[in-house]
Amino acid sequence: MELIYRITLFIAGVVNLLPAMLAFLPDKISKSYGIDIPNANYELLLRHRATLFGIIGGLMIFSAIVKKYYDIATIAGLISMTSFILLYFLIDKDISSELKKVMVIDIVATVILLIGLALFLITSKNIKQ
Repeated sequence: MELIYRITLFIAGVVNLLPAMLAFLPDKISKSYGIDIPNANYELLLRHRATLFGIIGGLMIFSAIVKKYYDIATIAGLISMTSFILLYFLIDKDISSELKKVMVIDIVATVILLIGLALFLITSKNIKQ
């Protein structure tokens, strides 16, 4: 089951890594998120956000490949994805359909990662007994 967990960690890592490309493709940010970027300050913040996704996604993928740092990679990924999901529902304003897609993708990736983690923890517990 560790292999399944590693695969789910890898998949969730890719989901987090993909938006990192926006740090280098600022013209795609508006289309990807369905928003207007009113000035350079917003662009800076969104590109920095993309860089942070690269760090989280990279850590998750690295962890899945080298079988290290499972705990921190999983926690970082889950915090990133679940915080976006939570904030999506807490903000009582009109949110773009593109950001709704991002939220749905985060839900799917979170569920995939949690299933892999649960299977890994259950089988690891049974092996230790």
